[in-house]
Amino acid sequence: MEKALGQLPNAPLIYVLAQIRFTHVPRMDKRWEDFHERIFDRYPKAETERIQQMAIKDGQPALGDSVQRWLLFDEPLTTGIILDAGMLIFHTTAYRTSRNFLSEFQNILDAFVQVLPDRGVSVQRLGLRYVDLLMKEEELNVDQQVINTLRLPQLPEDIGTPQTMEQIVTYVTPMESTLRVQHRQSTTPAVLPGDIFPNRLRPAPRLMREHPENTIVGLLDFDHFIEQEMSFDPIAVVDRFRALHEKSSAAFKATTTSEARSIWEKEIQ
Repeated sequence: MEKALGQLPNAPLIYVLAQIRFTHVPRMDKRWEDFHERIFDRYPKAETERIQQMAIKDGQPALGDSVQRWLLFDEPLTTGIILDAGMLIFHTTAYRTSRNFLSEFQNILDAFVQVLPDRGVSVQRLGLRYVDLLMKEEELNVDQQVINTLRLPQLPEDIGTPQTMEQIVTYVTPMESTLRVQHRQSTTPAVLPGDIFPNRLRPAPRLMREHPENTIVGLLDFDHFIEQEMSFDPIAVVDRFRALHEKSSAAFKATTTSEARSIWEKEIQ
């Protein structure tokens, strides 16, 4: 049986994010400290930030309300939590396996529900996101790591040199979730998704690897979410994330080549 996503010793993963949106919770500015106290031994560092939202007024973009957020980090700054009054994100640049990731996520949710009101809070949206950075591996260039339909068109050299390409495909799964697969290739650092980078975490080691100038690098971004109201039960919530992970893992295997996966299965030297 093939190894699951995240069990590849040399996996191209650089970032994983799990997000929960829930009913607005009053007085989160007080509750977050109680939450932090419960997980302080694992996430001792804390910061606050205020995000300015955008709105549409008279058909034109305008500044909307600002949102207070609290950021918690582990000691090496590779794993953290983003919290506001209606959202919690658990994210990492040091992902190992889904079992480790979701087990720790459940520990965090177990602590979080203890500071919530006894009634009235329900989950409205769950989202799981995997971001893979594709670089030249041994003799395989980026095009040889993805399936044919994701490869750059090979045009005659006198037409020009390719610099960027982007493809986005959205799937509705049998579990009534939405899987958005984005594939991007670029010769510039603009390949990284701007909505999550920078994310205040220490970058994954793969981002520090050198690669020749003007060499194509690739991105596989799997954004899998389900919008469905459910009770804020950590066990049930994490079970839903396991189902999201299974589809995302299958999508990763379906969009990458066996030659690339055989390289990613090798132990890092």
